[in-house]
Amino acid sequence: MCVATKLAGATATKFTALRQNLRGLGWARACRAALRFLALLALGLGLTLGAGPGLGQVVLPPPGTDLTPNLADFPLVRTYDLGGSHLEQVGVEAALAAMPLSLTGAIALPPGHSPVPWVVVLHGRHAGCHFQPDATSQWPCAPEPRFDLGFAYLAQALAEAGYGVLIPDLNAAFSETYGATADNRNELADQRSGQIIDAHMSRLAQADRGDDPGFGLPLAGRVDLGRLAMVGHSMGGGAAALNALQRLNVDSAASLQAKIAEGLGPIAALVLVGPTRSYPIAQRPDAYQLPDVPTAVIAGGCDRDIFDLSSLYYAETARAQPRTSPVVAMLLPGANHNYFSAAVTEDDYYRRPNNAPLCNPQRSRDRLSRVAQETFLAQYTTAFLQTVWAFPGDDVALARVGLASDRAAPAALWGQAVLTTLVSPTAQRRTIFDAKEAPTATLTAGLEAAFCQALSDCHGPEPALGHGTPRPYPHFPDLLSLGWTTLPQQLQVPLESLDVGDFTSLALRLAPDPSWLMPQGQPAFAVVLRDRQGGAARVEIPPTVPALRQFEPDPTQGATAPVYPSDLRIPLGQFYGVDLTALSSVELVFDQAPQGQLYLASMEFVGRSDFGF
Repeated sequence: MCVATKLAGATATKFTALRQNLRGLGWARACRAALRFLALLALGLGLTLGAGPGLGQVVLPPPGTDLTPNLADFPLVRTYDLGGSHLEQVGVEAALAAMPLSLTGAIALPPGHSPVPWVVVLHGRHAGCHFQPDATSQWPCAPEPRFDLGFAYLAQALAEAGYGVLIPDLNAAFSETYGATADNRNELADQRSGQIIDAHMSRLAQADRGDDPGFGLPLAGRVDLGRLAMVGHSMGGGAAALNALQRLNVDSAASLQAKIAEGLGPIAALVLVGPTRSYPIAQRPDAYQLPDVPTAVIAGGCDRDIFDLSSLYYAETARAQPRTSPVVAMLLPGANHNYFSAAVTEDDYYRRPNNAPLCNPQRSRDRLSRVAQETFLAQYTTAFLQTVWAFPGDDVALARVGLASDRAAPAALWGQAVLTTLVSPTAQRRTIFDAKEAPTATLTAGLEAAFCQALSDCHGPEPALGHGTPRPYPHFPDLLSLGWTTLPQQLQVPLESLDVGDFTSLALRLAPDPSWLMPQGQPAFAVVLRDRQGGAARVEIPPTVPALRQFEPDPTQGATAPVYPSDLRIPLGQFYGVDLTALSSVELVFDQAPQGQLYLASMEFVGRSDFGF
């Protein structure tokens, strides 16, 4: 064991998770993880390790140092160079219409001889000589950071699970050169990324036919071109969603088969991690579209790169679209943006260091380490793809990845606390209340209500969200604020003898106000179903359900923790004694907590989780 590992273990006596993570890594990875921990600890304390700048100075690694993971730790992963190519650009001057690039990246292949499903992993846009938003970018340039290798850990895990993995180098897509400026770089990134992905995949199909263009692996007959998935981080997540949408544009069965044979066939599943195409939602809501494939969207509550949590808006657009496949959106409260990539050293929390009780790594009990984020992504992605391809109707498999609509929403997935919202296929959900249609509900006189429109700050008088303060992020979806100070109070949604016998759960999307001191040891509120015959069934909702989780306010900055309405799912079997084939109303009853305020986005009945992928 290296000295750094021993020192980190001793220094981190109170950091149980770190010690466990160090023990679970190989020697080389543990040593590097320990060095990173000690360096970050030293920076956080204003100290230095050895000779160097004095107190208070921020020390950054030289370019290329500690940015390229050692592939010796990942024996199934190797780099490749497929030679030169060019990108065709529209909207730039003629001299810049063809942008040169080398088709480089990383590849992982499981042992064996049979065809296997393939996963394309797409890294994000990070600073390097190709992208210097505050300086002059260059292309081609050297040394180029290998952000593709930041996901070697994920490629190794997926290959061990039986998947082939391709990680194209996308730096050219994000380069602020060859006509790209601050005004048009996102449009050009859209053009370039799709071409880069397709070029790599076409060459993978070529290798499967026995003509290796430079991967250097025995790929003949190893690529199941009919089973492709994508994982994308940051701008790579936006590129994955866009490319998956574009691959659905086929006009005939023959055209589809031709595209599949060339590696350009449809994508079967998406895992998007902090995804973005860097367009403001209000200006380009179309940029947050998803294809109709099983999708997981993961966002960090301490993401200070996509600080408005707009990644989760992908689930909002999916909710408004006709769908045959599910989308699960999850907030990992203590995760930041950069720690999903092993090639990016910066803790992006310090770009906007607010909400310290949740996000400051020196103060928070919820803040996740880099190792924890990498481990979660590797475990979750592997399980998600296995569920999509092998166990689409298995209740246990669906529950492991947050897709079980017939069960209560999970409090944790793979050992990490989560807030989730599930968008079920359109045919398997029946919306009975939406905040935009609040007049369809009746409220008792003492239940104060205020509408908070999506994409607005929601300034306003009590009981507007945050008691007159700006709405914490995310600024969506539409919410109805409900506040009470006297008992009892009630919100009733009338139904016209609704038959929900074919559904499995009632799903409420809600969040508590950060200032609400919920009662302990007694219910926060209750949900009541009534039928036409006068029968009723009541389910008490304790304050411990995930959807009612509150984050500690920051005494220096107020309510800055995210207010994200997540699922409160109640299996209909809990409403014993009511006729589910003839419901007359759904009620939220506030008759125990003497005061409170929560935010309601929607109510819907959802069906079983067998989506038939």
